[in-house]
Amino acid sequence: MASTTAILSWILHESQPDIKGHSSTKSQVFRHVAAHRKLKRQQRTLKLRASALDVLKTLQVPCKDLPGVDNHLGGSDDPFDTLPIPLTPEISDLLYFNRVHLTPALNVSKIRLPPSSTYLQDELAVHGYLARIAAIKWRCCSDDNAFNLMLKMKAEAIRLLRLSLPQADPTRLPRAVMALMFTENWCRSNEPALVHVRLLEAINTNYGLHIDDLINVLHSDAQRAALTMEPMMFAMDDKSWDILEAEFASSTEPRWELDFPSTLHQILIEMRQALAALVIIQTTEALQSQRQAATIKCLHVMGLLLDHYNLASDITEKYTALAALYRIRREANMERISVCGIAVFDAGKVIIPRLRELLLAASDDPRDLRLWACNVGMMSGDNWFYEELNKQLRKDGINNSSDLGRIIGKVEDQQLSRQFVLLVKHASRGQAG
Repeated sequence: MASTTAILSWILHESQPDIKGHSSTKSQVFRHVAAHRKLKRQQRTLKLRASALDVLKTLQVPCKDLPGVDNHLGGSDDPFDTLPIPLTPEISDLLYFNRVHLTPALNVSKIRLPPSSTYLQDELAVHGYLARIAAIKWRCCSDDNAFNLMLKMKAEAIRLLRLSLPQADPTRLPRAVMALMFTENWCRSNEPALVHVRLLEAINTNYGLHIDDLINVLHSDAQRAALTMEPMMFAMDDKSWDILEAEFASSTEPRWELDFPSTLHQILIEMRQALAALVIIQTTEALQSQRQAATIKCLHVMGLLLDHYNLASDITEKYTALAALYRIRREANMERISVCGIAVFDAGKVIIPRLRELLLAASDDPRDLRLWACNVGMMSGDNWFYEELNKQLRKDGINNSSDLGRIIGKVEDQQLSRQFVLLVKHASRGQAG
């Protein structure tokens, strides 16, 4: 049997003239290591896939008693979509709901997401995405038929995903897994949603998610986290965040000036970055890569602010993080979106009562910060914040709205956002030239 020294001797003698045999051994070792790493990645991904599919549970009604879904090609009642499945009356009804009610409602958000056709034309994702539409219809319209259809579509999506596992390219899997994650988030089923998120994390780590898919995952996760006041599930290391947000950072390079205690600096800086990112997203002259980086930054900040709230022990820090989160959500049009007259993504139902309690409990907090937080709370329509703001204004002798506006602008550094737009326009013109 060859010794370890003989096998690895090319490491020591690579520079010597007689290396033909060592070079061959070296190539074999490299191939072996590469194959081993590839196999380990595949094994990890397959293990996570299997775990995701095994752990997934249906909601209340067992799927085994539901009729199956045909698999042959079919058309769509939408001329811009071609469904890879038959168009039944039930599916046609879902497409109508999606086109007439759901898509226009969700499109008010400043965070732009891929069109429905991205999923509806994907053979692996279509059933899961139809399950998502059905879940929303059930939740917003109290439609029991939609609930049953959601279960049927979800079961079919899982079946097809299982069948595809042995031969599917891992890069073909994300949208199918994402569609199931969306469905579970709308059904408020956190455990199976988390399994899907972990699988998406593994795919992202080993193969990389498409930037639009990553934004969609982060958006769905940010909405779920805000509604539950829990941390975001999807995780990346700091280096990955820095790379994804680099173009936003290089476009702005801000100089943050703060007159508040150092413990509040990071929270306020993150809020200002997110508000500036939302301005860039809406700037038509911005490059697509800049808007994508700004979108990721904004969604990332929402998760960081929730972390600040959950981990901080200081009352002022906690209410600052909560108010900053709500302020960003309102600015992004991600809060209280109306679908068929039902307000979805109403995180304010949780955030606003907690913000009120924290402001009542706070003492010796900076005046300007308290006025700003009350102003943010007023966005919810809660009269308590209006009364508290008036009380503070009278106490501090502030008699006109322009003075209050200057205070709010100082906390949020609104002038800086306008400067960002000019920097982005200049940068985009430079790249275009």
